[in-house]
Amino acid sequence: MGDLMVELRRLTNDDLVACSDLAESRSWPREESKWEFLLAHGEGWGLFDDDGLVGTTIVTRYPELASISMVLVAERAARQGHARRLVSHVLDTGVPDTGVSTLFATKMGRPLYEQLGFHAVGFTDIHAGEFTGPAADISHIATADDLDEIVALDTKVTGITRPYLWESLLRMGTIRMSDHGVAGSWQVREARMLIGPIIADTPADTCALIADCAAGNPSVRVDVHDPEVIAFVREHGLESWGEATWMVRGADTLPGDRTRYRAPLLQALG
Repeated sequence: MGDLMVELRRLTNDDLVACSDLAESRSWPREESKWEFLLAHGEGWGLFDDDGLVGTTIVTRYPELASISMVLVAERAARQGHARRLVSHVLDTGVPDTGVSTLFATKMGRPLYEQLGFHAVGFTDIHAGEFTGPAADISHIATADDLDEIVALDTKVTGITRPYLWESLLRMGTIRMSDHGVAGSWQVREARMLIGPIIADTPADTCALIADCAAGNPSVRVDVHDPEVIAFVREHGLESWGEATWMVRGADTLPGDRTRYRAPLLQALG
């Protein structure tokens, strides 16, 4: 199967089922609401052959950088250069003037990204399951009146201008605030709550915010990197699904004060 037989075109909401089918076929969760959210805020590209969707990627642009995600290729089309074609396309067309792009890489995908100029700057350990601990009761639910403060904090910590992310979280999920941080959560699919972003002064503050978000929910996911936080979520019922490497191209490191950035909303969004 060569490139001449495969069409590259923009993804739309009409492709949501096909995207979810592709994800499920590669042992990724079937999360149409996540695909819909990413396509609403980013630009999706798909490769199609006569049998349907072959591969996908999504690029979400901020003024400071581009975040690349959802790089998937069907098993029937694996090892034919399709992932390289997709990522190269968005690197050529979707990077802001800063020239910086970022992504999370699986172990399988990392060699390709390194060939394309990315280098590792960190990692996240994916955890999911039923949280068995009590709430910490250190936070309150944020309202629209808190948005300016939250967005200002997020911009300082991440170095990214993305008010829409928190506006969307306020509409579709919950934002909790404490004296030492903020955490979002939303129902990414039936019976699965995704926790993030988390901005917190210390790992202990992070654990408390996770407890307040997760307590009483039958299934949660949170992607964290602090050893203390990893130990905490494992002690309270969550299991590791494996690590993903955070990578950057066009800069030495990620912008902002990342010491307080404890978890992303989605790996897709940085």
